[in-house]
Amino acid sequence: MIKFFRNIRQKLLSENKFSKYLIYAIGEIVLVVIGILIALQVNNLNDRRNIATNTKNNLITLSAELISNTEKLKFNIDVVNAQIRNSLNLIDSLNNNVDLDDKDLYLLDKIGNLGPLRLKSLTTTSLGDFINSGSYSAFLTGEIKNHLLVYNSEIQNVDFTLDRFEVYWKEIELPYLTKHFSILDMYTQSLSNSRGKANRLTENTILKSNKKYFTNDLEAFFNNREFASMYTARFAELRAVLNAMESLDISIDDLIKSINTNL
Repeated sequence: MIKFFRNIRQKLLSENKFSKYLIYAIGEIVLVVIGILIALQVNNLNDRRNIATNTKNNLITLSAELISNTEKLKFNIDVVNAQIRNSLNLIDSLNNNVDLDDKDLYLLDKIGNLGPLRLKSLTTTSLGDFINSGSYSAFLTGEIKNHLLVYNSEIQNVDFTLDRFEVYWKEIELPYLTKHFSILDMYTQSLSNSRGKANRLTENTILKSNKKYFTNDLEAFFNNREFASMYTARFAELRAVLNAMESLDISIDDLIKSINTNL
């Protein structure tokens, strides 16, 4: 094909037909430009097809990630609910003159069921891919985009409430317990209640589960306004965490339904 066009140019030049050569040259340029445009269009179509395929595959991966997070979130919500119940029960029992045979042991048992939140971490790798990649955005429906943004916002809200609770625990509750409560005896009490289950952390320990190391400052807990106020604050922080998690759970469900509808 190149040789064919070269022969035509040489023939026109040899016959001194400059005007025809000029028209031919312009036509050749137009053909080259058209060829380039067609190649670019084909390349763009291939790119769009590849991005669309990748977007679909990543939506499938995201859906699996969301389902996994739903199970983790269910566990976390159960943990927070249990902490709320235990907190309220402890506040009620310590401020209503409940008749107890051993108040010290009661404190060790009840406070031992509280402490910091130990939760399962959610996975957000696929979410980050969609949020940070502008190329995927053009291939997502408006519905999925909106649900993605809501989901991302709810995750941030959960993290915010968890950070607040951690600050409460480290700066308010833990210092109070360290001053008035025997964390060591709480630990050894948990060994006593473990019923001989193997635990690498407690094997060969010199701590004795049947020994009392310190007494708790009972006045700092029973009918104590400061402690009651502190645990009321704990309850408020836990409620904020629970509300955020429940909202996140709804946003995950909405996003999963949207993905399944549009795949």
